[in-house]
Amino acid sequence: MAEGKKRTLLDWWCGKPWLYATYAFGVVMLVALVFNWESWSVPQRLMGILCVLLPLHVFEELEWPDGFQFMMNKVIQKSDNPLAYPENRLTDMITNFGAEILLIAMLVFTPIAGNMFVVFMAFFGIGETIAHTVFTAASLRCYRAAGMRAPYTPGLATAWCALLPVGIASLHWLITSGTFAVGDLWGILFVMFLIGFMIRLPFIISYKIKSTRFAYDSMGYFARFER
Repeated sequence: MAEGKKRTLLDWWCGKPWLYATYAFGVVMLVALVFNWESWSVPQRLMGILCVLLPLHVFEELEWPDGFQFMMNKVIQKSDNPLAYPENRLTDMITNFGAEILLIAMLVFTPIAGNMFVVFMAFFGIGETIAHTVFTAASLRCYRAAGMRAPYTPGLATAWCALLPVGIASLHWLITSGTFAVGDLWGILFVMFLIGFMIRLPFIISYKIKSTRFAYDSMGYFARFER
């Protein structure tokens, strides 16, 4: 194991188990969505759909074709050890498993929060797609000399084909439902919380510590360009 440390429960959980738990939540939410479709409001349906699609997005990024974390560390963060930090198994668990739990909690409170969470979904779906598109453009510049030609990086397909439609549908609901109020913009704070405390803060701490304890052992999709 990296750094020769004794394997702990946290090390085990940050391997594959948290990923399987995330996928399990996705399946459970799919069943809940199907059985409650008629009784749920449009905002609840949209949040339920997002709870189902996020695990698919995580699967594309970290399992097949895998390599999103390596791209983020080398291409975007310019890390000197792109398999280990700032994005690693621990930060990915906090960000992605945490995001799935957050979305499920938001679904529970959607009847109370109303359009505030619809604002969140609009910003999240569209923003995530823009971010992945930017990451792909940066990767093409970085690996062009190594033969990268396809405008694709892990996470891009589900961003465009899954998260973006939810974002657009949420935006459409806000515009056409006639129920939008300025106070609903508080939903942007949930986006800021997700980005600031569940993504950026773990990255900052990881980069400062520069530990290899939770390092990945594969470059995934980018291995072909690192030969």
